[in-house]
Amino acid sequence: MRITGQSYGSGGYARPVVNAWIPAPTEEHLRAALHRVAPELATAPIEPNDILDTGNPWWARGTAWVGDTHIVKFAWSRPAAGEVLREARVLEALRATSAAPICPPLETTSERPAMIVSRRVVGDPVGFGSSPSRQLAEQLAAALAVIHDPATLAAVGSVVDLPAPVPQADIDSIRTRLDRFLSSADAAVVRRWCDWIDEVQRTVWGDHVLLHGDLHGYNILQRGGDLVCLLDFGDVCEGDHQYDFRYLPAMVGSIDLFTAVAEAYERSTGRHVAPAPVLAWHLRTMLGDALWRSEANVPLPDGGTVHGWICSAQERIGRIAAWRPFDRP
Repeated sequence: MRITGQSYGSGGYARPVVNAWIPAPTEEHLRAALHRVAPELATAPIEPNDILDTGNPWWARGTAWVGDTHIVKFAWSRPAAGEVLREARVLEALRATSAAPICPPLETTSERPAMIVSRRVVGDPVGFGSSPSRQLAEQLAAALAVIHDPATLAAVGSVVDLPAPVPQADIDSIRTRLDRFLSSADAAVVRRWCDWIDEVQRTVWGDHVLLHGDLHGYNILQRGGDLVCLLDFGDVCEGDHQYDFRYLPAMVGSIDLFTAVAEAYERSTGRHVAPAPVLAWHLRTMLGDALWRSEANVPLPDGGTVHGWICSAQERIGRIAAWRPFDRP
């Protein structure tokens, strides 16, 4: 059954509504829900994690370990339950496609309560400072090729509405609200970047495909240099294939993973990966992340500063231009 939009999420596009969520993210409520959804797991130890009280009902969702073998995703508000239900529908559709081997191995999904139960996958995130292998780059490129295949888009698009990509912030917000956290020199750099991003994103660059939408390092699990699984399909959307490359330029402290994945993806799909649109999405993501964290007084993930991020991005732009020349900002 196709899930159609009934309400609107923080990105402004339609999301499904479900009147089923647990009252609070506690072990007691999770165990009661598991008795209904997966009774064989209801007596296992439960360890909630990823539980953040942001005050925003759209983010009232998290995960919990169930014993040593399973993980459950759940919600404790109506809007968040809609998000979990949407992801459940996406995962159910994906396991009938060629993308199944790279998706979380589903045990079961439920509408009442909105819940996803999957088997635990052992692996490590692709993080800063690691040295990803050539085979990992090839495997990640192959995974993107499968997700971006027209058949995958058709399968997922038949069960949920697919919005356009919605990164962390729009350019006008970055342009008008980030300045107060910057030096005058950094503010000038950011304004120049914003003008360049606007120019780049006025152009249609690539094919419209199904997008994972949030392919940062913690959503890519590897083990022994091999890709094991891609996590968190809650932000799937439809748009330019280059959007899914937006995190890669900074993922391991160099551009090596990005260039290796891009070249392997081009060989596999015949689609070109252009530096300008990837960097436009990358900079917009980075600056949007810096904006919300600065406004919320939340530390940057690497313990750095916005100034440090800007300096690092300037270095990445130069390295990517050396790899494949383009009109850079």
